[in-house]
Amino acid sequence: MTIRQHVMTDRYKELLEQLHHHNYLYHTLDAPVISDREYDLLMEELLAFEAKHPDQVDPNSPSSKVGGALLSSLPRVRHRVPLQSLDNSYSTEDVRAFDRRNRTTGQNPSYVVECKIDGLSVALTYEEGRFVQGLTRGDGTEGEDVTANLRTVVDLPLVLSAPRNLTVRGEVYFPKEDFARLNAQRETEGMATFANPRNAAAGSLRQLDSRLTAKRKLRIFVFEVLASDVSYETHEEKLEALKKLGFPVGQYQVAKNIEEALQVVEMYGEMRHQLPFEMDGAVIKVNEALIREELAETSKAPRWAVAYKYAPEQEESDVLGVRWTVGRTGVVTPTALLTPVELAGSVVARASLHNEEYIREKDIRLHDRVLVEKAGDIIPQIVRVLFEKRSKDSQPLEIPENCPACDSHLVRLEEEAAIRCVNAQCPAKLQRALEHFVSREAMNIEGLGEKNLTFLISQGMIKKSTDIYHLQQYEEELKAMKGWGERSVDKLLEQIEGSKERDLSRFINALGIENVGRVAAGDLARRMQTLEKLRSATEADLLEIEGFGPRTVDSVLQFLHNEENEALLDEFTRLGIPKAMMPSEPAKQDFSGKTFVITGTLPQKRRDITETLESRGAKVSSSVSAKTDYVLAGEEAGSKLQRAQELGVQVLNWEEFLRLIGEVL
Repeated sequence: MTIRQHVMTDRYKELLEQLHHHNYLYHTLDAPVISDREYDLLMEELLAFEAKHPDQVDPNSPSSKVGGALLSSLPRVRHRVPLQSLDNSYSTEDVRAFDRRNRTTGQNPSYVVECKIDGLSVALTYEEGRFVQGLTRGDGTEGEDVTANLRTVVDLPLVLSAPRNLTVRGEVYFPKEDFARLNAQRETEGMATFANPRNAAAGSLRQLDSRLTAKRKLRIFVFEVLASDVSYETHEEKLEALKKLGFPVGQYQVAKNIEEALQVVEMYGEMRHQLPFEMDGAVIKVNEALIREELAETSKAPRWAVAYKYAPEQEESDVLGVRWTVGRTGVVTPTALLTPVELAGSVVARASLHNEEYIREKDIRLHDRVLVEKAGDIIPQIVRVLFEKRSKDSQPLEIPENCPACDSHLVRLEEEAAIRCVNAQCPAKLQRALEHFVSREAMNIEGLGEKNLTFLISQGMIKKSTDIYHLQQYEEELKAMKGWGERSVDKLLEQIEGSKERDLSRFINALGIENVGRVAAGDLARRMQTLEKLRSATEADLLEIEGFGPRTVDSVLQFLHNEENEALLDEFTRLGIPKAMMPSEPAKQDFSGKTFVITGTLPQKRRDITETLESRGAKVSSSVSAKTDYVLAGEEAGSKLQRAQELGVQVLNWEEFLRLIGEVL
């Protein structure tokens, strides 16, 4: 390299540092120290260098804020640390009950109260202080890789102020003003407008062309550290450290006790409509790390945090009619058709009526004037009938005796409020069951949405879930049909073939066994290991699974011993689905039933260690408790190591861990 090239490279590094610094001052601190013109000159110089030397472009260059190459798809990637949801509360009494549970161990926690931004949750990974990967939350276990799009988020630091290794969680959002401007522009151009800022943020972040994302000027707040090479004693300390690293952190306050926390929640509620972003609640978190670890978490949410949801907006509307729809298990559910009203940022024209009992209890009738709200600001429901405004022509809603899809007689099972269609050939049941089978949390087959499934069912190409894996026989026929085309059919068949690789957990979830959701399907798969073992499971086997009560066990056994389902599972076995169902070698399950916690900096990536342990039957937890069997402790292990020593849990260093692995191999 010549002296001139050295000088040019040094200048490029200098430009990178300057522009990252000025981006932080402008977008995060709102305190610029140079004019727009001076900033533009620096950026022009940077772009000129990168145009001449494309092989030397830094992937985290400030130029990436304007977007880059078009992607063919957004690949799904497993999260390094699961992204859990939060338990919701809707009253101060719920929050006080949360506090009482936290103090049952004799602890007296303080709390941090944060604004709950209504946006899109993401996980961001940094290595040596440089942004390397960003994933959407997805199903909490895996998300879509939107790294290129996240680089365009205006206030996201691409290079931190210190060379840290960490994964953080944040919320990408659309500022209210920018959202209004975007919708006005789309309306002018004759394009469909977004229902609310959250939808706009989600749609913008999931673009295949990051240049389009860049134009949307998305923003982010970072609110949690998921994994780090440094430990923190309190959440407050963690948030302050995030600020120092250059992350935009939302408004928060520390409260000494739950009553102070509730005062902050009330204050946030009063000011939320004046904020520049949509806020749908407040999050109350235990401040102390040691207490958090002791409280631990469930399979869905941490026990040390709760989301307080503000009372939803309510509007009056009229009941125009009712539509009865059939679900995948045959339950027939009523939906009220309403006069459209604006509610919590979107137009509402329907509301759930749940079941016949709900209708009779609230005495909801045709032409009634009703009060409508969004439960949790998401699902519209009728709060009550405004009897004082009931019209003379109101009529009781008719409860169907026959299935709206197949006209079979509906039945009501004992101890159930729901009415059901028990016709195994009901087309609506088939449609819903197939929609669930191909859904993201099940077999995850893109290209088989509601519209395409409806068409394939109507053509007689799909009559049951296994028929999906025989669609290649209609390949030429489909390619010749309007609306399909060669490329879309090829892509669909690739997706179907790829779905054969899904693991047993996803496959069990896809089967749609009543009372068995995603988490229970995972528990069932881990216990049974193979489809063959599942099919031969006894009541006693199933009752041994933690969380499986008589009702769930009965549902599983009824499904497995149903004649049609037995034939279906036989066919799946012949097809080799799921492929990830073959029995593991006995030695590789020697960690079955054991719980590991990994902490500190280790020679291998935590994700790889976790996958190794889980493949051998172990459960990897994020917190230490009396039920923990081993703690794998690397350098700077912090509070988790201390907690393990207090509880007498066996602690392994890296060499001891390798010997343990060697013993079971």
